[in-house]
Amino acid sequence: MRTTIKKILKQYGWQLELLLFLVLSLLWVLPWATSGKLYTGDDLGFHLNRIQGLAQQLKLGGHWWQIPAVSTTAFSQWGYPINLFYPAVTLLPAAWLQALVPGLGGYYLYLILLTLATLVIAAAVAHKLLGNRALGILAAVLYTFAQYRFLDFFVRGALAEGVVFAFLPIVFYGVYCLAYGDDRQWYWLAVGMALVALTHVVSLLLCAVGVVLMASLWFLRREGLARRAVHLGYAAGFAIFLAATFLAPLAEQLKTMGKLGVQQYTLITSATEPGELLRNSLDNALSSSQINFGIIFILLTVLALVVWRKLLPLDRYCLIIAWVFIFLATKLFPWQLFQNLLGAIQFPWRFLALACFPLALVGARAISMACRMVTVPRQFLVVGIATVAVVGLSLSLNNQLYQQTTSANTKIVTAATYPAVASGDITTDYVSQKGQVSMAAVRTHSIPVMNTQTNGQQLADLQQQGRQTVANGFIYQITSEVPQTIKLPQIFYPGYHVTVNGRTQRPSLDANGVVHVKVPVGRSTISYRYQRTLVQRLAAQLSLWSWLFLLATPLWRRYGSGLQMRFRAYWQAHRAK
Repeated sequence: MRTTIKKILKQYGWQLELLLFLVLSLLWVLPWATSGKLYTGDDLGFHLNRIQGLAQQLKLGGHWWQIPAVSTTAFSQWGYPINLFYPAVTLLPAAWLQALVPGLGGYYLYLILLTLATLVIAAAVAHKLLGNRALGILAAVLYTFAQYRFLDFFVRGALAEGVVFAFLPIVFYGVYCLAYGDDRQWYWLAVGMALVALTHVVSLLLCAVGVVLMASLWFLRREGLARRAVHLGYAAGFAIFLAATFLAPLAEQLKTMGKLGVQQYTLITSATEPGELLRNSLDNALSSSQINFGIIFILLTVLALVVWRKLLPLDRYCLIIAWVFIFLATKLFPWQLFQNLLGAIQFPWRFLALACFPLALVGARAISMACRMVTVPRQFLVVGIATVAVVGLSLSLNNQLYQQTTSANTKIVTAATYPAVASGDITTDYVSQKGQVSMAAVRTHSIPVMNTQTNGQQLADLQQQGRQTVANGFIYQITSEVPQTIKLPQIFYPGYHVTVNGRTQRPSLDANGVVHVKVPVGRSTISYRYQRTLVQRLAAQLSLWSWLFLLATPLWRRYGSGLQMRFRAYWQAHRAK
């Protein structure tokens, strides 16, 4: 029997693992998918608008592989350049799914794919680090079904932060390679950090702090420090190149726009109280005001301390670094000293995301030692029981959240309300502070309203006949009885271009950043469209060639010598003829 099991696992191991992960991904989304509802929490409405904007741009003629800079069909449909400030690469699959399965169904499928990707990546990395496939699966389940990840997706609605969970194991493995393993594999850190940068900017800052802290792995292995430091520099540089397609345009916009309307928080105030964090974790609290990392990780920490003497140095390090991140989430850390440097992270408890993977690793190891997982049948039994327990708890919490939210009927999205919720967000975080006062008028999409006089009267000599939405902007049809300068219901961003009756016109801007154009007597067609800037085009090329180089290098190392030998043999045979 044991021989048969080993044979099956050896022959169909990865297929069975993938099937297990697919089932678990379905179970993770099942409670909400079967209800046909969705709880938006704090931020999900914002992210649904991002997805809807991408999906509609594709229908308007955009390339399926290209991220449009502006959203003309969501965020109140005024041309919000959200994708220049908030990376959207990892949302493209969600947009494609919306084209196939519109509405809630497409979003459920996206969550399933995200969870599957997180399980697969976490299991692969954990297998590498723990040296055992069963432990890799167990660590992946503990990580993917972590309480904090659950809160990100279903309670807070922080979709981008939830997506980042798929890439944090890659970042951790990259640091491990640089500091303790084969530092020639520095590219894993570059890939992980680039994927984080292309998903969520705040998480990039968190990961940068995390890399600095996790680099203390150098103390576990001290030889070759100079070489490893050079490779760390390679990783940092290539991460920037790989993500330049987003980072460079972001820098360009920030330089021009000045201070934005993003809400600021005092870190020492937004950090959590240590006692409150532990109490909420023991209770598995389901509120965005009760952020926690769950009772499972507390129990695994206790178990790891019980078997401390049996743990390997890396396991002990995982436990220590995880609790360092938990410490950073609390008011115990002097955050007031770092307000200017790290104020952009807004909430220090976001460091809990970085604690989850190392806790899952040491937790899986502690379980294996406590349960003596030395035989294949025992591994099956222990991993199976642990998986059922973790998934069962997650289903219970999901049901509890469903009962709490649907009974109050607040922030619930249904198939009928999805289109309105996914297009009407009024967020203005990335509008300059000076432009905020004009947003109410901008959202009317009306040129006459935009040109209302100080006495409250609209211009009698100016009418708007129509407004057409296109993939990268808008086309206005107006009639003016006199030649005049008028305001468009648009806030200017670098990259927007104006034509009046087919002629390019350089617009003037008022103190609020509102666009002013000159129109002649009679009927005019005004086109206000976004075109990629030189910085965007160059950055896209840099990222493309960097990704190709990074992908080609390991392939050349693996197959290059063989190809060279074949070429030489072919050349010698050809010359002999």
